[in-house]
Amino acid sequence: MINTKASINSSQSEKTEYPLSLAVFPLPLFILPGGIQRLRIFEPRYLAMVSQATNGDGFVMARYDKNAMHNVAGWGTRVQIIDFDMDDDGVLVIDVRGQHLVRLEGLYSRHDGLLMAKADYLPHWTCLEAGVAATDLATLLKSIFDDNDKLAQLYQQVYFDSGEWVCARFLELLPLSLNDKEKFIEPSSYIQLKQFLHTFIFGNEKLN
Repeated sequence: MINTKASINSSQSEKTEYPLSLAVFPLPLFILPGGIQRLRIFEPRYLAMVSQATNGDGFVMARYDKNAMHNVAGWGTRVQIIDFDMDDDGVLVIDVRGQHLVRLEGLYSRHDGLLMAKADYLPHWTCLEAGVAATDLATLLKSIFDDNDKLAQLYQQVYFDSGEWVCARFLELLPLSLNDKEKFIEPSSYIQLKQFLHTFIFGNEKLN
């Protein structure tokens, strides 16, 4: 597979003009800036999306919501393709990295059925503590990565000394509902998330 590496800072602070007109991929998945997901692409409209995403703008992964207009929530994560390959069945497999949270407006279906929207930048975890290490959580996450070959393969670079990165990866990995995870996308929610993770994982509220 072809691999493109980027630092956590560049993935979360890269600047571009907003709003952008981007393709939207509705999925029952949760990804935050810095997170990586592996996707299998086979529908013609999403193959076209991947081709279009190679211009550098990427596309948006948005939470599937059957009760919402166009079946997506009003926000998503702009992602960039960092790796691609074909599996044994000839299906395109891509790895994507989350870049920014975005607000979705003006959604419409293109002639080929691909959902498009104006994507406007949303800030994420803009608090003073966002770069502080979460030692207990980091130690546990590192052990999970060490024991999981798929995670180790996806994440060629890891940032266990960044509390923000550690907490984001736990939020993606934990078996919580998408609605529960969505509560922690607000800019002021990082400290609450760190508290929640300690309570959920360790059964106490001690932070260090």
